[in-house]
Amino acid sequence: MKIFFPYCMILLLLSACSKMDDTYKPFIGKGEITYAGAVDSVKVFPGKNRLQLSWLLTDPQVTKAKIYWNNKSDSLDMVLKRVYEVDTVNVILSPLPEGAYSFDIYTFDDSGNKSIKVSTTGQVYGERYTSSLLPRPVKSALYSNGTVAITWGSADSHVTGTKLTYTDASGTLQRVTVPVDSNTTTLSNFDFGIPSFDYATEYKPDTAAIDLFYTDYQTVAVKGPPLEYAKNTWTATASDYDEPSGRGPGNAIDNNPSTVWHMSKVAGLTYPHTISVDMGVVNLAYGFTFIQRTPLDGPLKLVEIEVSSDKTTWESLGSFTLLSTADKQFIELTDTATFRYFRVIVRSDYKNSNFTALAEVGVYKR
Repeated sequence: MKIFFPYCMILLLLSACSKMDDTYKPFIGKGEITYAGAVDSVKVFPGKNRLQLSWLLTDPQVTKAKIYWNNKSDSLDMVLKRVYEVDTVNVILSPLPEGAYSFDIYTFDDSGNKSIKVSTTGQVYGERYTSSLLPRPVKSALYSNGTVAITWGSADSHVTGTKLTYTDASGTLQRVTVPVDSNTTTLSNFDFGIPSFDYATEYKPDTAAIDLFYTDYQTVAVKGPPLEYAKNTWTATASDYDEPSGRGPGNAIDNNPSTVWHMSKVAGLTYPHTISVDMGVVNLAYGFTFIQRTPLDGPLKLVEIEVSSDKTTWESLGSFTLLSTADKQFIELTDTATFRYFRVIVRSDYKNSNFTALAEVGVYKR
């Protein structure tokens, strides 16, 4: 019995192994299947009517690859030449119609063994994408003393820059590249005889894209230097003024920065203080000018400007923060405005006082 029992156990094990082999025989066929090493770390780089695929080649026996797309109706055969032990393979598929793609990649060795399938997806951009791009907005382009100051609006998240051309005073075409993080651009030695510039906005639809895309070139008219309207026929009133000194609102439109409209010093009277002006005729305005009193002593800080054509219905043009400077300040409006009457509502000064003084206020066109 001691000898018979071990022999029984051996026969049982052999029988079990035979049954396990029977399970895999239909898949093995005449022998084991040998696979070529599959591609590794596949990356996709979209482009303009083209696309780049990249992967790592680790199996030293692999010599060929095949790429399928469009449900295997299109394919590309590649012969792979190894340079390094772990090599990078790059291939550009071009031309490709714009759209989304799915790719299947196989590799082969010299014995014809094929790898398992590795799939990836990618996007190809084209005319449809380009036509959807919007140029970066230009908020203002102002000329003064041979220089143009451009203020840019917010850029789309896929914008990478702006290409700009203009003609300088010598007649030479200048080319400027504007970084996407620049909110202002200065064009020096500008020829105002050609009062415009052209620009195209540069896009990169994906951080991995191999191509850049551009909007059509836009032509922007440059506004000329500010020209102030004459104030000799204007009249002014105010909510209050320093009556004991006689420094009334008319001093703010008399073209004399030495005289001022001084707000009332009466105890308990505080901001806001308002000066109202009648220009006598309706004017088109690009902006307003301000001159602080000198020496600077609590100059105006926050003001609101309202305008009217009938002195009954008023429209606010917004609030503006003036600088604490003796230089004339030009407050450019986002959009031009047409009106006869305007009023400046003074809301604070740089001294945190209850009143201050204003030397001059004006309106300009371009």
